[in-house]
Formats: sequence, structure tokens, C-alpha cells
Amino acid sequence: MLSINSAAEIPDLARDYADVTLIAAPTTAERIAGKPVPYIHDLLKALRQACVSHGAPLADCTVGIINADIHLRIPANRIGALTDAARYGLVLGPRVDVPTAEAMDRFTPTGKETYAVGYDYFLMSAAMLDDFNDSPFCIGMPFWDYWMPLMAMLKGRPLTAVLAPVALHVDHETQWDNSIYVFFHALIADVFEVCRKHKEQGTSAQARQFDLLYDILSHVYGDVFARGTQAGSENASNEAAITALATFYDRLQEVVVHHIKTNARSLTFPMGSAS
Repeated sequence: MLSINSAAEIPDLARDYADVTLIAAPTTAERIAGKPVPYIHDLLKALRQACVSHGAPLADCTVGIINADIHLRIPANRIGALTDAARYGLVLGPRVDVPTAEAMDRFTPTGKETYAVGYDYFLMSAAMLDDFNDSPFCIGMPFWDYWMPLMAMLKGRPLTAVLAPVALHVDHETQWDNSIYVFFHALIADVFEVCRKHKEQGTSAQARQFDLLYDILSHVYGDVFARGTQAGSENASNEAAITALATFYDRLQEVVVHHIKTNARSLTFPMGSAS
């Protein structure tokens, strides 16, 4: 097990987690996020290096990323199903929130659990690591959990969502500052870039339809983004431009959530005791 952290955090973590390999992130997203969280691309590079160090072909190496506050309890007889799904695509893991740590210890599946909208862990073949470019996305900040499935899906990888209550999380209040808009914009920019590279590569009616929709959406977003980011707060029209950008992002999130859920096959399995 690897944990990627800022160099300053490692001495304290080493005392508490002697069985975890701790790796100092080469840099952190503190300038953007306001805290020393590691970039997703640095996590992926560490996973690649771990596979190479073990001498395993990347295609035979299953790797994963998980938020540090998730308690993952996968029954041993279900691990094979997850690694099989990860061999050719991306496995998405939503969490189940519980009110306290004590409730987590007592948790027993009922089949009526409510899953979080986002995803807290991912599994994949290490051969997929090159699907993800360097980006501003970082662990513990918004939208990395949408960015990864969108990038995988746009590059032709199948998605599998684990709908079994194996990832538990103690519920807590989440607060974001204006940096959330940086990650919103990064998500759209990366999606547009992948689509732009495939634009005008096909001659079918479907390809022409894609090209038209891409042109429309990129033009509309470019205008909304320019108006919203150049606006001040001196008058109502500027306030309206900022509100329009925020509303665009809200609608985008709804579309992204729906699209990922629609395109991910569900992997379920019966759960007895969670122990």
C-alpha cells in the first residue's frame, strides 16, 4: 500500500502507519487548493513506478486510488470480480456515508444503502495509466472523481460502478472556496481537448453531428466563461454574468453525473456481514 503525501506530513505519518509505504509528492496543489494535497498525476506516476519496480507487465498489474478517509471492506471472494472488471476498464467506487466511527464499526449491509453522487476509489489496469494527462486535479478537492471516468470513457474504456456497500465514510461537512471554479474549468477544458483531437476525423453523419455539437458547446462555454471571469461586482450586469457562469457549472455537473451513471455498468454482489 502506498500513500502519497507532502514531505512535511511524512514523519508524523511514518510513526502511525509503519506498514504503509510513504512517498513524498514532488509538489502539491497548495497554491490552488489552499492545502498541501497531491496531484492525481503524481499518484498515477507512483503507481506506475511501483509496478515497474516489481517487474510486472503493466497489463498484469491492477492499481487503484482511494481517498484516505474511506474504510474499504471488500469480501475476499469478491476481489476477483473487481480485478476482472479493472483489466480492460475503469472501476468506479461510490461510498456509503455513516454518521460516526462507531456506526462504521457496527455497520451491517441492508441492501437499502444510499450511495454518494461522486466516487471515492478507482481500480484499473496499470496499462491505462497513460490515459490520464497531467492536470490541476488533486486528491481531496472537487471533480477529480468525475475527470477520471470521463477521460477513460472518452478514450474508449468501459466503466464499471461497484454498487455494493464496501466503501464506508464518516459523514462530515464539506466546504469549498472559489477554487472550485478552477476545477470546474479544468474539467471542461480537458473534455474539450480530447473531443477537439477527434474533431473532423470522421465523414459519417454521426461524426458531423458530433463536430457541430462540439462547435456549439465550445462557443457557448467560451462566451459564458469570458463574461463570468471578466465581470466585476460593480453593477447588476456583471453580477448576472457571474451568476450565469455558476449556473452553467451547476447544469454541467448534473449532465456529467447523469452521463457517467448512464454509461457505467453496475457490478453488484450480495453482502452478508460486512466483516
